[in-house]
Amino acid sequence: MQKHYFLLTVPGAILAVVLGAGNAQATECKFEKDIDITLDLAGSELLSVAAAAGDLAITGQAGTSEARVRGKLCVSEEEWLDEAAVHTEGGRKASIAVSLPGTGGWGIVFDRYAYVDLDIEVPAGLALDIRDSSGDVTVRGTGPVTLQDSSGDIELEDVKGGTVLKDSSGDIELRRIVGDVTVRQDSSGDIFGRDIQGSVLVEHDSSGEIRFEQVGGDYVVEHDSSGDIVAETVGGDFRVLRDGSGDVRHAGVTGAVKVPGEG
Repeated sequence: MQKHYFLLTVPGAILAVVLGAGNAQATECKFEKDIDITLDLAGSELLSVAAAAGDLAITGQAGTSEARVRGKLCVSEEEWLDEAAVHTEGGRKASIAVSLPGTGGWGIVFDRYAYVDLDIEVPAGLALDIRDSSGDVTVRGTGPVTLQDSSGDIELEDVKGGTVLKDSSGDIELRRIVGDVTVRQDSSGDIFGRDIQGSVLVEHDSSGEIRFEQVGGDYVVEHDSSGDIVAETVGGDFRVLRDGSGDVRHAGVTGAVKVPGEG
């Protein structure tokens, strides 16, 4: 059964703040409201998170069977405080979804804005499917992660399972991943990974450096338009199939090496 948590007015939770002129970025919050929601995840195998605009942090916690969703809603129009909502649904495939008014899911439209910074605690090892339109994303201590992000930096640490990413802009940083890493597409920003126990596949990267260190399996870049590609300590093969511009450097590769201009 689906539940709808509308962000209702709580005495003392709405603050009118006079800020200096400037762009309505995440530092501006004319009207705000706190979020605190609990979702039962007993028996859940997957949690889908649709976060809209704002920063998102998800942390796996041992010994719990629920999600704790905390955060802050910031809007430029006071009436939007009652229109914004966080929708949750339990079950085998559980979900948390943010609905923002007036901006089509994006944080800023001209001088009007709405965004939610969320901090979510989930059972350790739970699989995640994340959709985020703008803002930084941080994930730690969970199970397999599928993530699609339009803008903002991505940081994943201590993930037990495969990781699949699609990103339009912003840096990507991956550490201590117990499983394979697949980057379907990255339009701009650097990609850095260290201590990847599986294989690494970068299917398409438009710009920015790609660097992976301490990879247990193969490390393959199928198509890179610009930026350096670096491999250090790879347990399997290292292959770059197509490279537009930038240097390719490698050291400590156990398997075969195949890169443009070598061999």
